[in-house]
Amino acid sequence: MHPVARYILQRGSLALLVVWIGLTVTFVVSRLMPFNAAELLISRLISQGVALTGEEIEAMKKQLLELYGLDKPVVEQYLVFLRNYMVTGEMGPSFAFFPTSVRDVISKALPWSLLLLIMASVVSWFIGNGIGILAALTKRRRISNILENVAIAFQPIPFAVLAISFLIFYALVLKLPIPSGGYMITGSPVEMLLYMSRRAAFPLMILVMFGWFGSFVSMKAVALKMREEDFIIYSFLQGAPTGSIRYMIFRNSILPQFTILVLGLSRVFIGSLLVEYIFNYPGIGYILQGAIANADYNLMLGVLFFATIATAVATFILDLVYPLIDPRIRYPGQG
Repeated sequence: MHPVARYILQRGSLALLVVWIGLTVTFVVSRLMPFNAAELLISRLISQGVALTGEEIEAMKKQLLELYGLDKPVVEQYLVFLRNYMVTGEMGPSFAFFPTSVRDVISKALPWSLLLLIMASVVSWFIGNGIGILAALTKRRRISNILENVAIAFQPIPFAVLAISFLIFYALVLKLPIPSGGYMITGSPVEMLLYMSRRAAFPLMILVMFGWFGSFVSMKAVALKMREEDFIIYSFLQGAPTGSIRYMIFRNSILPQFTILVLGLSRVFIGSLLVEYIFNYPGIGYILQGAIANADYNLMLGVLFFATIATAVATFILDLVYPLIDPRIRYPGQG
């Protein structure tokens, strides 16, 4: 077998192993929860004043456990779970959105998270890296230090505090309207895209405003270290043009940032629970929060399955593409 083909096969096998481990951990954690969907539904019915006898409660509980496959031994549940997710793709009905299937629930929410988080990740990445490389190469150290101090000051603050603070300032001080509303049921694709864009504008602004700090600090640190590398100093002593030296610093500094970008994009399949919950944004994070609150095993497992697949695929793609963008890395067997 050709060395490159062997390398691809090894990395593909590793990606499948990551998916299996992720699914197994998710399954175990979901079964360790102190309650299940059947018990939660019955307790809510009783709390709402629904009169049920002991026999009716047991019969309802039995039916719900059978519906969700929770009446079988744990090992059998696990084997059925692996077969459904890794072979047939059948994820069953959602408890929180019954009788809608998990796939339908996720497919409805996924475009919202993709639109919001891909745009936020890409824009924040470009802004952070752009400011970071300029701060590292500029001779105006005062401006660079101010930007770095701002980033370092804000980065440790929990995002919830920043988001809620900005929300209060935006709505109560500036008295500006906050977009609201759920899914758009009808309309042409263009109308739906415009509606989704308007709905995503405010959380996108929050994510970008506070999302560039990490890329900025990382890029500046890498670029400053790159300036001290021997080949950069040698090029300077040889009289290389300033533009060429800056391009070499930028090219070698930007490569590690691609890993951050790609892995960040893979996380859009789990949504942003905090942002989507605070702004009532109907994405993957919002439905995952509802699934956890309602002990909706199927929906939790479905969302985390896609997140695991996305992370494994992103890592696999990085392994294959890195030799193409970094000349210092070679495939096995290459000269």
